[in-house]
Amino acid sequence: MNPLTLSAHGKATGIVKERMDMMKTMDRQMRSIMAMMKGKSSFNTEKISAYAKSIRVASPKLPALFPEGSLHKPTEALPLIWEEWTQFSALTEKMEKEATALQVLAVQDDRAKVSLQFARLEKTCSGCHSDFRKED
Repeated sequence: MNPLTLSAHGKATGIVKERMDMMKTMDRQMRSIMAMMKGKSSFNTEKISAYAKSIRVASPKLPALFPEGSLHKPTEALPLIWEEWTQFSALTEKMEKEATALQVLAVQDDRAKVSLQFARLEKTCSGCHSDFRKED
């Protein structure tokens, strides 16, 4: 995330701030796992499992953080979310499923399986961002 985005988030209020804060937390967790996958930090199954659990718990909360019309600045959400609500909701459900699988695999300490499952979770997150979020 670039510094301009971070300062813009600081001006968010209400439901937009709430969802941006949740997304920032998930972003930090995903980046921490990515650093482990790339060998930039120690591979820690407990941390991966905890981050995956946090993402799993947050996933079903996401649709409620996008009430129709909540497009006030500095949101990065596109109106397409509400036009394609079924697809958006399905992606949040898939994110929960993929995070659950990562949480379970992490405790098995199989780096290859964890890496593959993390890639599935990351692909789900990226798919939602590419469809429903403005470009930075």
